[in-house]
Amino acid sequence: MLPTMMYPFLASRLGLSLGLIGVASFVWATASSTCQPLFGYLGDRLGRRWLAAGTIASMAVLVALIPKVQGFGQLVVLLAIAGIAVGAFHPQGGAIANEASRANKGTNVATFFLGGHLGFTVAPLVAGAVLASSGLEYMSFLVIPALLIALMLPFGLKGVERVHQSPAVDSSDEVSALGLAIAAILVVALIRGWAYASLNIFIPLFVSPGNPDPTLFGSMLSVFLAFHAAGAFSGGVMADRFGLRLMVGASSALIIPTISGFALLPVGWLSYVFIGATGALIGAGFTPTVLLMQRLVPKRMGAGTGIVLGVSFGAGAIGNLITGFVGELAGLNIAFLLLAVVQVFVLLALRWIPGRNPSGP
Repeated sequence: MLPTMMYPFLASRLGLSLGLIGVASFVWATASSTCQPLFGYLGDRLGRRWLAAGTIASMAVLVALIPKVQGFGQLVVLLAIAGIAVGAFHPQGGAIANEASRANKGTNVATFFLGGHLGFTVAPLVAGAVLASSGLEYMSFLVIPALLIALMLPFGLKGVERVHQSPAVDSSDEVSALGLAIAAILVVALIRGWAYASLNIFIPLFVSPGNPDPTLFGSMLSVFLAFHAAGAFSGGVMADRFGLRLMVGASSALIIPTISGFALLPVGWLSYVFIGATGALIGAGFTPTVLLMQRLVPKRMGAGTGIVLGVSFGAGAIGNLITGFVGELAGLNIAFLLLAVVQVFVLLALRWIPGRNPSGP
């Protein structure tokens, strides 16, 4: 989130176009997503406690260096390494949240993601205030809370034990069904992750073109992320009652008109309404999507979590490139409409996702 808030100022200082901002976000998203399955597997085999703490500390130090970059090359290198640190943490946290409870797993995993989303919600307000008062000069100090968390985390996770699990598959039919279900879930994660990532990156540039207005785009991002956080928590809780597929399908269908409204109307108070609704709907399907994958591969919890989160986060890698270049050619409103249209593919993918785990109960 802090790199996102810095992009308008870095673009002005370094002379970066929308396309180059898309490239920078591509590097961050690629680095943070492609490493997640590997680190999820390592967490399964070696334990999650110190891996989680170490990656948070590394991420904080690297992000603190971003305001100091003097060129696009330096920015890309820092984003790549920091992205790996971010990607290494998420499979650990998602798996721990699931494994900590036998019942109401949706609520448990949703609570974990709520903590992260609340941080994303507060960050634009705090970063916007710092940027408005002093530009990039003091942005590095905002990583101090992450360093403190990294110091305390190993003590808070002392009860988490090493997990050694191996998959068990019974027949070729089950392998085929499982493969189709996993592929469908990854399509869902890709499409929805693209919408989240591109709105997260390009909202500031859409509502505040030209001279950056950190108060305006910071407040708009905060509304988007606050409702996304509420949606992610509510979606997990409601999934325990109404089902995972229903939450994903209904929220994706409703995203189509809300993104369209945000893209087509002039920036004003209705923009807050539409972007808040969009954030809530994207969030409402996020936790159920993760839970669908965890339910399919319970004996590879860390790796499965890493795969689905990797695709969700990695969707921004190619998606932000598309959004950035479409925005340059036709305008960001057209690029945002594209995010609405592709939600149809989520609805199509749901037919291959079973209501129950095909390899188990």
